[in-house]
Amino acid sequence: MFSRNRFQNIFKIFAPGGHQKLPKRNDPAYKPSQRFKPLLDFVNRKFLRYYNPRRELAVDESLVGTKGKTSMLQYIPSKRSRFGVKFWMLVESVTGYVLQMDVYHGKRFDPTPAGTLQGTNVVINLMKNSHLLGKGFHVFADSFFASLNLANKLLRERTYLTGTMRTNRPMPQMIKNARPQAGNAVYARQRQIMLCRFRDHNRKKPVTLVSTYYNAIDTLNGKPRIIGAYNTFMGGVDLSDQLIGAYNDHRKCSKVWKKIIYHIFHRIMLNAYILYSHNTSLPVMSRLQFNQSVIESLASAHLIHRNGNVNRQARVKKLDGRKERDCVVCSDRKRNIRKRSRTFCAQCTRGLHAACL
Repeated sequence: MFSRNRFQNIFKIFAPGGHQKLPKRNDPAYKPSQRFKPLLDFVNRKFLRYYNPRRELAVDESLVGTKGKTSMLQYIPSKRSRFGVKFWMLVESVTGYVLQMDVYHGKRFDPTPAGTLQGTNVVINLMKNSHLLGKGFHVFADSFFASLNLANKLLRERTYLTGTMRTNRPMPQMIKNARPQAGNAVYARQRQIMLCRFRDHNRKKPVTLVSTYYNAIDTLNGKPRIIGAYNTFMGGVDLSDQLIGAYNDHRKCSKVWKKIIYHIFHRIMLNAYILYSHNTSLPVMSRLQFNQSVIESLASAHLIHRNGNVNRQARVKKLDGRKERDCVVCSDRKRNIRKRSRTFCAQCTRGLHAACL
């Protein structure tokens, strides 16, 4: 272990993937997520490798709150943070286990193919990237994603869909114009796709739902079973966000990509806890106890006593001639604190005083 100041000095130059040159903004290869996308792709592969999800899955959007300078910034007034970077999420409905998460770069970098709804494109891509198409899973989605087109596409891939639909989406006129009385429902069916327009007793307007799994005969306490199923299984992403918020240490960052990396770490910890709780024969620890045990186990390797006579000079090399470089630890040009070094780090090749190592 080391002091707080040393940790802050190291974290100041933290950069995932090293300090290799990345494409500039005017480069065609530039992506706003290039700092954290390799980490995101890596964890997505690991999320799928160690967990076999239940049949019911939920697709929704999640917002990482920030007002930092980035072209990925979105405004969603219905979210608590309102401003932030949007992620498309595929989660297991019951536990909130994240199976796939993909960042939305904005219209410029993530254009929607012509003739396709953005929601349809998002759901298909999430299911393809997670390799869950054609395996009989049941996807629940809200009105931004659900449509007859999406229902047909998923059905061809042996995947079910249940979700609410906007009335401006293509649908039979008898459903669009239906005005059922409170507690009543109107149904329409096209092969395996069922449409339901239902008005609850405490609602003034009816809601329209589409499903390739439920039928009109399926009722529970006088309500279509599709209503209860949607309310039960649609909240997977909200559940995951709620669990993340219970132990959230988000703080202001000048770099948006750093805040997103913190967020990815939180998702990793939550998924790890879900895996642990499903695979232990002992009494399940609380989230707080689990987080503490993970930190202690990661730190234990660095708590071993080491001899104090470490040869620091072996880890720094002298520059040729009279060349000098800014010390990466104690030099800060933004604050007009410029300190030059005749030595550099043998590993990262950046200027470094032996005393600062």
